[in-house]
Amino acid sequence: MMIETSLDWQKTRAELIKMAEGCGKYQRELKKIVNNLDDMIVKLSIEEVQCRRQQKQTKRHQEMLSSINTEINNYEQMITFGTLLNG
Repeated sequence: MMIETSLDWQKTRAELIKMAEGCGKYQRELKKIVNNLDDMIVKLSIEEVQCRRQQKQTKRHQEMLSSINTEINNYEQMITFGTLLNG
């Protein structure tokens, strides 16, 4: 699961929250991670405005997007571990 713009986040967020709800006692911690990702997405959205103003993708935007997608991947791995530990 990856995002390409901040607009993709709403759908992805809903899926990540749904995955967290299947992790039993770990769901609260996992939802906190999603809230932290929300903060990263807000910063990404601000940078996307800058990209539109400059009419090109900035290096900072690329780095932020890469960082967010890495965190989403890490989150998915935590979901897997949470599911295994819960079962």
